[in-house]
Amino acid sequence: MKVNAIIAAGGSSVRYGANKLFEKIETSNIIMESIKNFVANDRISRIVIAIKSENVDEMLNFFDFYEIPSQKIKYAQNGETRSQTVQNAFISLEDDCDVVLVHDAARPFVSAKLIDDIIDAAATTGAAVPCIPMVDSLICADTFPMSQSREAYRKVQTPQGFDCEKLKQAYSLRTRDFSDDLGVYETFVGGEIALVEGDIKNIKITTPNDVKTFLTGCGYDIHRFESSGDGLKLGGITIPFDKSFDAHSDGDVVLHALMDAILSALGEKDIGHMFPNTNPEYKNADSLMLLAKVLEKVSERWLRVTNVSVTIIAEQPRISPFVDRMRQSIANAFGIARERVGVTATTNEEVGEIGAGQALACYSSVLLTN
Repeated sequence: MKVNAIIAAGGSSVRYGANKLFEKIETSNIIMESIKNFVANDRISRIVIAIKSENVDEMLNFFDFYEIPSQKIKYAQNGETRSQTVQNAFISLEDDCDVVLVHDAARPFVSAKLIDDIIDAAATTGAAVPCIPMVDSLICADTFPMSQSREAYRKVQTPQGFDCEKLKQAYSLRTRDFSDDLGVYETFVGGEIALVEGDIKNIKITTPNDVKTFLTGCGYDIHRFESSGDGLKLGGITIPFDKSFDAHSDGDVVLHALMDAILSALGEKDIGHMFPNTNPEYKNADSLMLLAKVLEKVSERWLRVTNVSVTIIAEQPRISPFVDRMRQSIANAFGIARERVGVTATTNEEVGEIGAGQALACYSSVLLTN
């Protein structure tokens, strides 16, 4: 039995906002992850990537860069619609192909097991699709929106597998566009279709929020004390002390270190560039207000801060009585649970300006996810 695969990669990525196929996933990208388990499957003798011609050179470069064998790869020109893209790929299949799989390039988490399950079911039945049960309630928006029983419904995934000649016949009779190959097959050929248990991890990347992103950043800030004052701002709260920070803004080293950690995770310049001390607007500025501006940059990238850790280094004042209040203040500022905020304190063992009680410093780290 000869098995071929078509990777439909000709979409315009309108809802994503950019060409999503080459977007990074950890050390790889979406399309390479979508293809690699098909390449590694010894039962598949040819893979046809239906893609825009201007992207072929980039694809070739990625095969070399990620050291993925490309001997059984062929290319086909995409069409204006998904149905046209798949139909264009038929000309590049092997003449004696028995089973063809069609997979969306925007599904990078397809497993080797699911590919094998679809091959086996399609070889036996003539057509096979992976699907998973519905977990949300359903309504029909085109009619009166009464809740529907979800028990009879499934969410359909790819790869979908078919008797190659039958799918070719169905596409040759196609008179309109379809959202997937099962629709073409059912409409113009019909017959028994095997419903194979899909994989909940086999999601389709549609918007940037579908790609799980983890970004980390570290920050540091230090301020000397003035000779006298009326307390210190730390983590958004005021700690009683007979000195104040020598700073342009309120000197909150905890929030300053956290802002630098966030900007570092985003690949941005530090707060000295964002809020320069040459700008009178930031004289005595409330650091919680400055943090809100930094968090706007996080939201603009479809991200949020999910974990925060700070270590305060000070010989004086004593920090431990204020840790719980500080954690809650930071949690409120970031909109996360207090359990996601870690605040620890230590001394500098009487070393340097901090050890002499002349300054206070803070190290921080943050985790950003989408």
